[in-house]
Amino acid sequence: MRPESAQQRGQPGPGFLLALIILLLPGASVAACPLAASAPAQGGSWTVDVDAGLEQAAAETRVILLALGTTLEPRSERHLKELYRAKDLRSYLDSSVALAGWQWFPGDRRRVPKLGDYSAQDFVDNLETIRQRWLRPNSNGVVALPQHVWLSPKGELLLSCPYEISAEEFAWCFDRALRLSGIEERPELPKDAHAPRRLLMGEVYQLDDEDELGRGLRTDELTELLDQYKRRQLTPKDETGIRRLLFTDEEQSAKYMAQELALWDLARGERNELGEILEGTIYLIGLVGTPAHLSALEQFTTHRRPSLRIQVAVAYEQLGAEGGLAAVKKALKKEKDEGVRAEWVRALGACGRGNSSVASTLTRMARKEKSERVRVNAILALGYLLPDRKVLESLEEIAATETNDYQVAAILALALGRAEESRALLAELVEKAAAERTREAAAQALAVLDGGNLISLRDSVKEISSGDVDRWRVFFWKGG
Repeated sequence: MRPESAQQRGQPGPGFLLALIILLLPGASVAACPLAASAPAQGGSWTVDVDAGLEQAAAETRVILLALGTTLEPRSERHLKELYRAKDLRSYLDSSVALAGWQWFPGDRRRVPKLGDYSAQDFVDNLETIRQRWLRPNSNGVVALPQHVWLSPKGELLLSCPYEISAEEFAWCFDRALRLSGIEERPELPKDAHAPRRLLMGEVYQLDDEDELGRGLRTDELTELLDQYKRRQLTPKDETGIRRLLFTDEEQSAKYMAQELALWDLARGERNELGEILEGTIYLIGLVGTPAHLSALEQFTTHRRPSLRIQVAVAYEQLGAEGGLAAVKKALKKEKDEGVRAEWVRALGACGRGNSSVASTLTRMARKEKSERVRVNAILALGYLLPDRKVLESLEEIAATETNDYQVAAILALALGRAEESRALLAELVEKAAAERTREAAAQALAVLDGGNLISLRDSVKEISSGDVDRWRVFFWKGG
């Protein structure tokens, strides 16, 4: 079940395919390159048998990590290197019961991860067991890979995160799982730990029934698809392929799409329907793309059409990648359209986590910006910068002292950043705020802090920001 149609979500509708055929130019030359070789043996303690792991977790009061992936897929390969071998995360893995499930294909045995005493068959068996017990396969039996799921010592689902997750986000999820399980002795949380973008509390993600992979393309699949596209024009059957290219976290995929988007814009001329296709595809980069696709966005940051610049800004916001910060700062500085500026400040916050200059800029705009729309969005953008202490203090001050849209925006920003430190303030606003909308916003924020998902904030944020484009990657939900 979906909350809205693809067109309501800002995605390309049925006209996408027809226009794509007219628009695309043949003969693009792209060569695919292989991904990194399989990672060496990983650190941490890994339990081979699922049922034995459940017994151990219950007996020793340990949380359970389900670590899922697939061979020769960029995100999975990166997790092997950057999460499971990270010294800063070793204490989390060692204090938990870690269970791995991995998808691999004929000829991949030498690429299967080296985790503890796992055999290649152990990975397959565990993945199937985990898929049946805790995941939500679509009608094709497919689940999202890679994916991390945290369970209580009793095997109860606590939270999950499909696809991308950084070391700081990994630590935050572990800490939250430990807290939810009532475990008081916890590793020290990194200063910049924060929730991942695609986070589900108490739920796991279910793919659309049309999804037959649930993952990015592997090396061989990417090479084959790009080779096909070099030799011919696209057809209506290629829409799924385009989406898969956008979802694949690999530079050659991104390079191909950047070239194609440039050609689409060049061929557009005065044909408005082709401009809509370009905007829809840029939206998809933000929705399903990876930081590798930032180059495709940067070429359109100063595009002549405001509607397209809005889509570009929203894509940067949904990606929330540090690598996009320079382009966003430059675009915001040049932007004259008030409506588009409001979108760029949100992108600035999303891409500027941990950047003191961005924090100063947005804090100043949240206080002194003359445009009410831009100022409200600057306040919302501060939510992306949490847990920065100065940002937190600024948002709490606005939430405590303002009595208008700025106050509501600050409350919602605290919820976006899952500011546990602000619980007392929010509870007080629920009880004592004069305006009903303030009390309602504070109640929404508390619900998020109590284990709710950001999807509950989606309508309130959209209304107060005056923006028309949905951010489904930010307000991630369990299905579709």
